[in-house]
Amino acid sequence: MILVFGGSFNPPTKAHLNIINKLLSIYPDSQVLILPVGNHYLKPELVDIKHRLKMLEIMTESLKQISISDLEAYQKFQGTFASLNELSKTYKDIHFVIGMDNLQGVRKWIKYQDLLATYPFIVMNRKGDDHINDIDYMFNDVKHNFTLIDFDDEISSTDAREYPKKRLSLLTKEVLKYINQNHLYKEPNNV
Repeated sequence: MILVFGGSFNPPTKAHLNIINKLLSIYPDSQVLILPVGNHYLKPELVDIKHRLKMLEIMTESLKQISISDLEAYQKFQGTFASLNELSKTYKDIHFVIGMDNLQGVRKWIKYQDLLATYPFIVMNRKGDDHINDIDYMFNDVKHNFTLIDFDDEISSTDAREYPKKRLSLLTKEVLKYINQNHLYKEPNNV
């Protein structure tokens, strides 16, 4: 099974790493393929993809069963469905990993109906929140295959960018060192 974990990873946090480890503990014979969005994704605060790829590489270098894809790195963003279709030419049994918060916005994604009908989703759910009935209701008009996994870490790339004092608790020391050496996510002038 190939678990495609997409996102901006701007920057990659300890919580992202914990998701990877959780996935591998549940699916020990699988491979996690990290798929960061490229520079053409419509998010103005993204640092250049070369830095995000390097931070992901640094964060996961000691892990086996992990690979990082640069598929979306330098091309125009065409949507997750197009990316997974491209990856399916190389990989079989693809599952897409998504957080519950992002799942709620999937209807705004490019070709979301085809995406949901074609690829199984692994949804990282807040531990203790029973959203399966809500999800089934939200997507009752669209073919879908969701597996929920309880996960309780707060992913806060936003906090890591905006609050430098929180970085030590949110990032691995290697990623933090890379950010500091490359002067990424500079402190706002009004802090």
